[in-house]
Amino acid sequence: MPVNGVGVTAVAVAAARALESDRPDALVVDPWAAALVGASGVAVPFPERWPERAEDIPEVDRSMLLGASYIGLRTRFIDDELRTGRLRQAAILGSGLDTRAWRLDWPDGTRVFELDSPEVVEFLTGTMDAVGATPTADRRVVAADVTAPWASAIVRSGFRPAEPTHWVLEGLLPYLSAHDQAALVDDIIDLSAPGSRAVIERAPALTDTAETRERLQTFALATGIPFDDLLARTDPPDPAAVLAAAGWTVAEISVPDLERGYGRPLGVDRTDSPADQRGGFVTALRG
Repeated sequence: MPVNGVGVTAVAVAAARALESDRPDALVVDPWAAALVGASGVAVPFPERWPERAEDIPEVDRSMLLGASYIGLRTRFIDDELRTGRLRQAAILGSGLDTRAWRLDWPDGTRVFELDSPEVVEFLTGTMDAVGATPTADRRVVAADVTAPWASAIVRSGFRPAEPTHWVLEGLLPYLSAHDQAALVDDIIDLSAPGSRAVIERAPALTDTAETRERLQTFALATGIPFDDLLARTDPPDPAAVLAAAGWTVAEISVPDLERGYGRPLGVDRTDSPADQRGGFVTALRG
């Protein structure tokens, strides 16, 4: 069952995990990523095998290797956060083709909620069933859009607001308007019992200025994405600030922090990046 729309991005992320898994120094090994890409019917630009010498491949493929390297770093960091938390309720919002319900060694009795569009979650479930994969947790699928009222849907699926939850927002916020990002974080706060944790990949801080509008207009013409949709993503809330204001203990982790921590330099020059260009990750604990 081919996927489309946002599902195409999910396939690309799965392709990056498959490529990462082929590295001799892989940070993540996903046994099912390649099968998900193949079953999707979506053509992705990532090579299927990690080259012996990255410098010998074309420049365009080298950019794909860089992208896969970042996905490997991101995936491992979030995996490690979930392993550290050891909570028995986890919720992955905008889950895409995430395989953590199968890959990770969850504590006994853990419920893992995956929330995404009906097409994406149905494709993932069908493909994983077809390859004979068995979840290592009590996997609960929630077919819902995070930009619509989703809290009632996750509760109907067995989510228990009175129990601590580990929330995962990976690669999601940049696709949402500033308004929807704020609403999503507010909903997480409302659904979180004491002891809850969150790991969030930040959206870049795109400020609404005349220069930004000009760049967005050019991007809209090139991609066909409506200008108003792009403009709605400017001035997003900082989840670190929102969670801290709600009384959570917050830590901010930059991408260079992860590069150093995992010994995985990405080789990207950030010296000319604006000082306020948000990015990286936020971890948070509700006391």
